Amino acid sequence: MANYYLDVKNVSRGKGRSVTKLANYISGRTLCDGYKGVTYYRHRQDVLYHDIFQPAAAPPDFRDLQRLCNEIDKAEVRRDARTAREFKGSLPNELPLQEQIWIVSEFIHTNFVDQRLCAIAAIHEGKNIDDPSRNNPHVHIIVPTRPVGPDGFCLKKDREHDKREYINIWREQWACVQNRAYERSGLDIRVSHECLEVQGVHGREPTVYLRLADWQREKRGERTRAGDLKRKVDARNKARALQRQVERERIREMELSR
Repeated sequence: MANYYLDVKNVSRGKGRSVTKLANYISGRTLCDGYKGVTYYRHRQDVLYHDIFQPAAAPPDFRDLQRLCNEIDKAEVRRDARTAREFKGSLPNELPLQEQIWIVSEFIHTNFVDQRLCAIAAIHEGKNIDDPSRNNPHVHIIVPTRPVGPDGFCLKKDREHDKREYINIWREQWACVQNRAYERSGLDIRVSHECLEVQGVHGREPTVYLRLADWQREKRGERTRAGDLKRKVDARNKARALQRQVERERIREMELSR
């Protein structure tokens, strides 16, 4: 079943976040945080794809993840600096990995690389706690806050994308690139960044998205409040869909009997 999700957060030292730690988390590669003097060893088995996207003018060594993380931290001297933005988006389970990669690449090039920004991306397989036969593929994207030139990160930060209007622009773009992928694959499926009410969809509740901590607990067999709520919402939506199907069949039978 098609679903839409895109979340945008700041990566800020003032909030205790480290861009190197986040890069380790999404890639599963051992990385040393030069700013904090800490090495992150977390490994992952669910990374389906990982890449670094750079403008053409970027230094060649920015293709190395460790070097890129070092340069991101070096470019920001303040203790409370915002070093990057983090994007997390769901990907179509109906499409193969290559199409998912194309979605991520198109989104990053259109919204960031073409504006001289670089990006680190990793697609995770994801596990569906309700249906082990299906996965919930999703992508993590890290976008540093400074444009990139031949000499590295620019002295001037990218302030244009701090405007709140870009949240809606990115959300709409995330829907558009997925819909183009569905169209390329000949599937009559579409997603929308707009709420169900704006879409004119009635009788269906928005699903509940599990936070990482809740997802991990559910994966271990523990029930969480969010997980219970998600199961209740999904059950109600399934019951409503079944009722609508029964009603359509009843109407069809009445029309045929006339």
